[in-house]
Amino acid sequence: MKTIKPTEPIQTRGNLDKVVIENDVLHLGGWVASVDAGPVEGFKIVCAGKELTDFVMALGLDSPDVEEMFPKLDCSEKARFHINVFLNEQQQEQVRDSLIVLTPLFEGREGCLLLDLLEPSLPLPDSDLRGFIGANVNFTDAAIEFLGYFLQKGGLKPTENVLDIGCGAGRMAYALAYYLAPTARYEGFDIAQPLIEWAGKNITARFPNFNFRQVNIYNKLYNPDGTLQATEFAFPYEDETFDFALLTSVFTHLPSEEVRHYLDEIVRVLKPGGRCLCTVLLHNEESQKLMEEGKSTANLVYQIDDYFATSPDVPERFIGFPEDLLLTWICDRGFTLQGKYYGDWCRRTEFTSHQDILVFQKDCSFLFRMQMFAKKIYRMFQSRNMNEKA
Repeated sequence: MKTIKPTEPIQTRGNLDKVVIENDVLHLGGWVASVDAGPVEGFKIVCAGKELTDFVMALGLDSPDVEEMFPKLDCSEKARFHINVFLNEQQQEQVRDSLIVLTPLFEGREGCLLLDLLEPSLPLPDSDLRGFIGANVNFTDAAIEFLGYFLQKGGLKPTENVLDIGCGAGRMAYALAYYLAPTARYEGFDIAQPLIEWAGKNITARFPNFNFRQVNIYNKLYNPDGTLQATEFAFPYEDETFDFALLTSVFTHLPSEEVRHYLDEIVRVLKPGGRCLCTVLLHNEESQKLMEEGKSTANLVYQIDDYFATSPDVPERFIGFPEDLLLTWICDRGFTLQGKYYGDWCRRTEFTSHQDILVFQKDCSFLFRMQMFAKKIYRMFQSRNMNEKA
């Protein structure tokens, strides 16, 4: 299997803020601007996995609001656009409950995707469940935002099997359900039973290839009554099962020993060449300086062993790791770093998302596979010895 290196889009910002069907026409409106690649020259439009080609567009519309907010972007004063897509009756029904993907083009090169769901039939969790995930985070906006990262930064294909570690109520699954093919397998697990129950009742019922399970892992902040230690928890999946693993705001709540164990399990369940996208808080010179200036939303001022936390009493509230150390743990397990994208959690001026994002790929060489096989045999003997002693 060859190494998968996703095509890196040029750096852009944008928003799709109008998606509506009126009089057999899909109206798409918003704005997009590049950092240093000039104005947008066109769009590729895909809905329900099919490209739409019957449309007209107006580009370079006045955008004083964008210029005021992002004055350093190229042509930010002319960043707005409007697109009219002409649809037949069948297409209209398809579009209403499907994923719409706009790819902005700059001299033939792709910018960051703009995505939306017009009238999604999947319900949303109630406010109590959404608050458990994060009261200040919009459920669908986060789902759509990260789907774009999975596609462009992680190279996720519709037919690939996905593992969602710390899936919550299925926030990432919400958007993935509109992208993955029915033949693709999605598995998610989380420590919170109410979230898993909601996801199973509302997402699995509609998309049977999406499965959720609760694991009663101890976490001082989120599951103090848990009976399983994270360092002893084996992911309940066979070796080399998944093409893509994702963790959104999971490593930000796990101490070092648990992160290293999760990395061991991730490399075990990923296929050769499989990728992992995770969000983290990277402690480096820049983030340290911004924290000292009082600009950070997560002040990682307490050093505990080999990680940093915002609280010495409940470090699981927010945890960050020295960047070089975390990357060493990743590479030591046979992963190759594919991408590193800094977030705005410490109030950087240039960023991708809120938390930092890492994308890494499992080594698919023969030597590495032999090393993994040897580790598997060792675990089998170790488990047998423990059973005999018991």
